This record gives sequence, structure tokens and C-alpha cells, in this order.
Amino acid sequence: MSKNIAPFVGNSNFVNEIKSLLPTLSSNNASVLLVGERGSGKRLIAQHIHYETARNFGCFFEVNCKSFTEFQILESFDTVEKLVTYNQRVTLFISFIDELSPAAQEKLLSLVKLHANKGAGIKLITSTEVSLEACVSAEKFSSDLFYRLNAVVLNVIPLRQRKEDILPIAKSCMESFSKKSGYGFNQFSEEAISALENNFWGGNIDELFNAIQRAFIVGQPPVIKSSDLGFNNMDSAIRNVTEVELADRSLKNALDAFKKEYLTKILEENGWNQTKTARVLGIQRTYVIRLMNELQIRRK
Repeated sequence: MSKNIAPFVGNSNFVNEIKSLLPTLSSNNASVLLVGERGSGKRLIAQHIHYETARNFGCFFEVNCKSFTEFQILESFDTVEKLVTYNQRVTLFISFIDELSPAAQEKLLSLVKLHANKGAGIKLITSTEVSLEACVSAEKFSSDLFYRLNAVVLNVIPLRQRKEDILPIAKSCMESFSKKSGYGFNQFSEEAISALENNFWGGNIDELFNAIQRAFIVGQPPVIKSSDLGFNNMDSAIRNVTEVELADRSLKNALDAFKKEYLTKILEENGWNQTKTARVLGIQRTYVIRLMNELQIRRK
């Protein structure tokens, strides 16, 4: 197992099922389609499928269809094809597979057919947040490619539906950050544990990761407290929004009011430093600037 890969931890039936499937998924060339919400751990599962039997597939090659340009995607597929031509075994992980353009879909299909016909050394793992069947029905995705990608389909369950995994993942994150940073955090307070277990986790594991990272920035070792996680700020923001008499009670209006209140609080906590604020929120600095402009947030 690679030292650079995060451990796949948890006590839920979902985690135990995935762990039991890893040897089988890793030992054959069947393609795997991972379906689940953003941040739910699809990439981590793909890495573990690869590294479970890394002797069979030496290179983990990742293509992000949302952030890569079409040129980069097509070039990546060409690179993979060259690697297997030279007898290199590759795990090709393609995230946001539904974002592939028709040209890229055609290129990938030819690569998949090459793999099927010649037994090329490609382990294909793809992921999506949406229904590929719906994309096929809407004629936005190749039916031929879809049926070749979904040999094995794994539905990745959101973190809020497997609460027994929250604390093990949080502890794993804390241990990892402590080793990398040298900060002596080694436990959560009882209030922090309660806050972790009762948070909604709309952002799944990525949100949990960011909450622990925030605690390392604002907290004092060795104990991570509830207030270090940022949940109190969110509760306060919700209370402030609900106490305001909204002329327009639409959902969009309420969400915008909450975002403005919450973003303002995080900006104030970080001295209105946009880079630090973006790091705490787990988003890009450019998105912070865009939200400030859209919501008309100004430093007082």
C-alpha cells in the first residue's frame, strides 16, 4: 500500500463491504463506475482499488473532466494508449465522466475497445455525481460507452447516512495532519465529538477534512474543541438569518442571506484575508471574491 494514500477507515456496513470487494475489484480488468455525491470518497476508493494489487497495475493515471480542457483530456487518453503499447499497466481513473465531450467519448470508446480486443493493461475506473442513464436518455452520453463503463457499479453512500464512519475518519485526518504539521493535536473534546456526529455533512468527507484542517489553524493543541471546527459560526449565522424579517421568503433569498452572514463571519475571523478564508471554507480564492461581489460584502 502506498504511503501517500489516505487510509480507508470506518465502521459502517458500506466501508466493510467496499473493503471486502477490494481484492476482487483489483484482481480483474472489469471497469468500475463509482456513483455518489461530491466529496463522498470516490477518488479514495479508486486509489484503494488500484493500490490493493499495485503489482498488477503500476501507474495511477487520473483525468478530471471538469477541470481538464478537452485538449488535455484527449492528450491524456493518447498518453495512456502509448503507455499500454509499451506494456505498461495503467489504472485510468476518470472523474466527472458525464462531462466528457462527444469527441472525448469517442476517443475513450476506442481506447476501451482496444483494451477489450487486445487485453491491454488498463484498469478503468470512472466516477460521476449524476445518473449516466439519464445522460444517455437525453442523448448527452454514448450508450455504447456507458454499457462498457458500468460492468461494476458502486453507489457511494453520503457521509451523513453512515454516521459510524465520522469519528474514525476525523481521527484519521487529525493523525495525518499532526504528522505533517508537527502540531500536537491528539484528541477531540466531548463537545467536538458531539458536533462532528450531529453535523449534516452536505460536503461529505471533503467538508470533514476542511473542518479538521480549520481546527489546526485556529485551535490550540492538544485538544480540538467544538468551536475550532467552525460549526458554532454556522449555527450563529443561521440564527441571525432566521431572526431577520425577509421580505422575499423564497429559498434563494434565504440561502443568499445565510451565505452572506456566514462568509462575513469567516472573513472577519481571518482579518478579511481572502486566501485564508478560502482555505478555511475549502474553496478557491476566486470564488470567495465572486461571492463577495455577488452578495455585496464589504469590510466595515
